[in-house]
Formats: sequence, C-alpha cells, structure tokens
Amino acid sequence: MDSELIVKQLKGEYRVKDDGMKELFRRTLEVLKDFKSFEIKHIDRSKNKEADKLANRAINLSGV
Repeated sequence: MDSELIVKQLKGEYRVKDDGMKELFRRTLEVLKDFKSFEIKHIDRSKNKEADKLANRAINLSGV
C-alpha cells in the first residue's frame, strides 16, 4: 500500500484520529478477521506507478 499512514494504523502503530475514517477502519478490521493471515507493508508510490495511476483513475471516476 502506498499510504504509510494507513499501513501504520492497520499495524496498530498509529491511532485513527479522523472521525470520518473511524468507521471505515472498523469495517476494514472486521473484513481482515476473516483472513487466515495477511501482510501489509508500505510501498512508495514512485515504486508502484501503475497502481497509483489506477487508484487515481478510480478516484476521478467516482467523483470524489
């Protein structure tokens, strides 16, 4: 994931402070509980240009 903040929040290193993100974070943890295991790590956007391009396209199409 290219968001270091979200990676650290999911790893429990940072708290989720934004009220708008707390529900999304809670729902994410619920989904992750269904996985036997998972790994999350930070990958700088410069090393993952194609994923960054697709994410930006999705954001633009959603009107966010």
